[in-house]
Amino acid sequence: MKNQLRISLLAAVVCLVAILTAFNFKEEEKTTSFVSMTLPMWKTGKMHTLEVADAMPEEKYTYKPSEVSKTFAEQMVHIGYTLTYFSKAMIKGEQVKYEEPSAEGLSKAEVRAIVEKGYADMEAAIKALKEDDLKVELPFGPDTKMTRAQAIIFANDHCTNHRAKANLYIRMNNIEPPSYKFI
Repeated sequence: MKNQLRISLLAAVVCLVAILTAFNFKEEEKTTSFVSMTLPMWKTGKMHTLEVADAMPEEKYTYKPSEVSKTFAEQMVHIGYTLTYFSKAMIKGEQVKYEEPSAEGLSKAEVRAIVEKGYADMEAAIKALKEDDLKVELPFGPDTKMTRAQAIIFANDHCTNHRAKANLYIRMNNIEPPSYKFI
């Protein structure tokens, strides 16, 4: 009788573990619908931005269409660094000083690494958000606040703006840019 009880208890524990594993009840894997909707857009944006970075030959990374414009490398560094900055300041709410690195003298691989890091930082910050986090307002400049959800949308728009400029630099050098990507 005791052996049957032990076997039944062991079987019940094994079944419970199997059920919990099958349904994946890990807290960190729960996500919001906003995050689920947004992450594919970020992954596509990253892929497209890296394709734009790759399309420009390294010797053209110093190209800029006018004296007041950023160079191609500066556009790419700006995208990558601001994503890291936005992920800290606008998503995590950290107090950070904006200190964009100079693109001068950086290789194509170094610039690309900054872009990859920026997208990775933003993706990790977005993945960590819960439903209530999205509604929290954080400062954006001295007189403005925006919710984390608005900050994510703003950051994507910012990347699109600078990626489009970089894409135009590619065309201005008679190079076929990568095809536009959408989720």
